[in-house]
Amino acid sequence: MTDQSGGTGPEFGDLEDLEEIEAEGRWAALKETAARRMSRRAADEVAEGEQPVEPFASPSAFGSWAVEAARALLDVQFHRSATRTLLPLAYVLGLASAFAIPIVGTIGLWRVSAWLGVVFGLVFAIPLGLTIAAVVRLLLEFVLNASRLASRVEHISVLADDLFQALSDVAEPVNQLSEDMRAVQFWRYRKRSARK
Repeated sequence: MTDQSGGTGPEFGDLEDLEEIEAEGRWAALKETAARRMSRRAADEVAEGEQPVEPFASPSAFGSWAVEAARALLDVQFHRSATRTLLPLAYVLGLASAFAIPIVGTIGLWRVSAWLGVVFGLVFAIPLGLTIAAVVRLLLEFVLNASRLASRVEHISVLADDLFQALSDVAEPVNQLSEDMRAVQFWRYRKRSARK
C-alpha cells in the first residue's frame, strides 16, 4: 500500500505497532491495578484480623481481644467476620465444658451410689472429657478452615473479575485486527483476480 498524502501518514505496519503498544500499555495498566488491589486486599485482611489472634500473650492483648470479641458478639447485622476473634472464646468455653460435664456426672452418680460414682469417674469420665475436648477442637478447626476457604473463594472471584475485564479489553482490539486483516485479504485477492 502506498500513502498518497505525500508520505506523512502512517503505514499499515505502523498502525499494527501502535495497536500492539496500546495493548501492551493496557496489559501493564491491568497488572498494576491488580497488584494495587492485591496489596490493598492484603492490608484489609491484616486489618480485619487475618493475623493469628493471641489474647493470652499479654494483659493488653487480652484487653483488646475482649473489646473486639464484645464488638463481634454485639454485631447483630453481621457486617464483619468474627470467626478468628471468637475462636479462642469458644475453645475456652468448650474445654471448660469438657471438664465440667464429666465432673458433674461423677458427682451426680456419687450421690446416688458411691460405687457408681467411683466406677464412672475412673472408667468413663476421663475418656468422655477427652472426647468432648477433641470434638470441640475439631469443630472449631472446621469452622476456621471454612472461614479461610470463604476468603480464598472471594479472592478467586476478584481475580476472575479482573481476568474477565482484561479479556474484554483484549477482545475488542483483536476483533478489530481480525476485521482489518479480512479487509486486507479481500482487496489483495480482488487485485489478483483482476490481473488474470
